[in-house]
Amino acid sequence: MTGKIRILFLSANPWTTSRILVDEEAREIFERIQEGPYRTRFELYNHAATRPIDLQKLLLFYRPHIVHFSGHGNKKQKLILGGTPGRGKTVDRQGLVELFALYNAHLRLVLLNACFTKVQARLLSEVIDYAVGTGKGIGDKAGVAFAGAFYRALGFGNSIQNAFDSAKAELGLTKMPRTQGFELFMRQGIDELDPFPQFDSEPETKRMVVNPGFILRATEETSEYEITVFGGSGSTRFRHKRIWSEVISKSAARREFPGEGIASGSMDCVK
Repeated sequence: MTGKIRILFLSANPWTTSRILVDEEAREIFERIQEGPYRTRFELYNHAATRPIDLQKLLLFYRPHIVHFSGHGNKKQKLILGGTPGRGKTVDRQGLVELFALYNAHLRLVLLNACFTKVQARLLSEVIDYAVGTGKGIGDKAGVAFAGAFYRALGFGNSIQNAFDSAKAELGLTKMPRTQGFELFMRQGIDELDPFPQFDSEPETKRMVVNPGFILRATEETSEYEITVFGGSGSTRFRHKRIWSEVISKSAARREFPGEGIASGSMDCVK
């Protein structure tokens, strides 16, 4: 892909459900993406306390390639979103499938990081290329660890299949309780070797000519994070967006003209 991958992070943790680490999960995803060389190719949008009536508006507004849900599912294999203030509301499985099907021109993956979502994920894979769900209850820390490992692999340019395998392997190493049950479903006709979201080019590097004697090749790594927060008070609605950008590290290497050797590191090491 030549453009950026837009990730829409949705969460719901109504008062009528047990407390889970939805904020920590969003932070973990952001931090793990930053570890990879493709960090600037991702945009992460966070929307908390998501209600069923919010879904279509958010899909229209952000046009995400990935929808990540952090929250709860019940034993009837239905997602629980926000309802009346403080209370949860289950979502009709087929209704959710029909909704996401409208946006499959750009939506490639739906990751349901919630208990008892296997049936919903399998149904979604009939209209979306990839869907991840769980067939049983999962531990809160296990869900956060899985998400972090999955998106870290994407940040290093891995495919969905490879990122899923990497996240499963990470859980196997940690030996945390209630880590079993994550399953990846693919739409019929999708090749396991599908490279999405592989990018068309390598991370950018900058080359600068310093003097006729050598070429300085400099690589600058930056971290960029964009988050949009929605809220309201009474009849007033607001939308607030901030973008953080910082230089993580710089490295440089000098190569002298042919026959004069290669040197790297600090500037004073090169003759």
